[in-house]
Amino acid sequence: MARSDTPASGVDISDETDASTVGYVGLDHHHAEPYLQTLETLPATVACACEPNDAFDVDAVASLGDVPVYGDLETMLDEVTVDAVVLTLPNRDTPAAIERALERNVDVYTEKPAARTAAELEPLFEAEARADATVCVSYPWQGHPIAAQLKSHLEDGFFGDLRSFEARFVASQLAYRNTDHFIFDADASRGGILQWLGIHWIQLLSWLLESPVSRVNASTTAGFDGVDVEDGATLQLETTDGALGTVHCGYYLREGIYDTQLNLYGNGGRSSWDPMGRTFGFDGETELELESTDDDWSATPHRTITHDYESEAGYGGAWGREFIEGFFEARETGAEPPVTLENALTVLRILDAAYESAATDQWVAVEIRQ
Repeated sequence: MARSDTPASGVDISDETDASTVGYVGLDHHHAEPYLQTLETLPATVACACEPNDAFDVDAVASLGDVPVYGDLETMLDEVTVDAVVLTLPNRDTPAAIERALERNVDVYTEKPAARTAAELEPLFEAEARADATVCVSYPWQGHPIAAQLKSHLEDGFFGDLRSFEARFVASQLAYRNTDHFIFDADASRGGILQWLGIHWIQLLSWLLESPVSRVNASTTAGFDGVDVEDGATLQLETTDGALGTVHCGYYLREGIYDTQLNLYGNGGRSSWDPMGRTFGFDGETELELESTDDDWSATPHRTITHDYESEAGYGGAWGREFIEGFFEARETGAEPPVTLENALTVLRILDAAYESAATDQWVAVEIRQ
């Protein structure tokens, strides 16, 4: 496909279909291909794309199709009338891209975390308030059926007084990854595995837990030559209600292998879940283990619930599609998207505290939005 460098006559295909017209921004990203595959299953038509990196071969993105590709977002938005944009840009560049879209009342679905720091994200609240548009941040694990089940158990009091939690996201070593990519660049991304993979569980915990994380004690390691972001991190977290937990993440394993876990412990019950499985994918099955001290569970206090995946291409398979569907439904109805800018700010404030703690070797309080 050809890159469009100069304006042509304006393109408006919004009346040609009932589908939302989408512009895809940021093709040089690990999630671009799966996101495009997901969009193919939705009432959405990708009409154009933008890739600021001239060195990236846009023809390598097989799912994009024959659409004009622009070198900058402004030109794309000048040339093509779109209802929404999907952004997979460096964290450094994402806030400005969101603001440009909001200025034109274009809805935004953006890759997490949407900025490097909370301070970079905060100005977007005013921009969103001024616009007739909304922003959804991509944390699709929140849409997983087991995550929803855990949320329901927490709200129903299954765990009793939640005392502790632990989360683990260990992946293959950096030796098996393209460390020249911007996700491993400190200026473009800020951090390494904590802001790229560990952040999934930080967000999921901040959504699940009934009380917010109030302080963090973190340590990080950078053990791979030539990479200046962390390849390992361990966090201690404490909530305002006094629950204590850990998040551990690292690039430690052989190629293609994962080791993940999300466990909750209360005085009434516990849960154990391996969200990812041994190899990356969204098919097969996953299991949730539950154990309760409640008399109603006395006959079978330990139970295992198996969830079979509906096999489907794209990021997150069927449940990932349903999460993105929530964004398109929100832009049509005016409801809140599945994950808002405010939700994303909560995660970034925890991340801010974690990186400050790692630098100072001290517990750091998390700013809690009132």
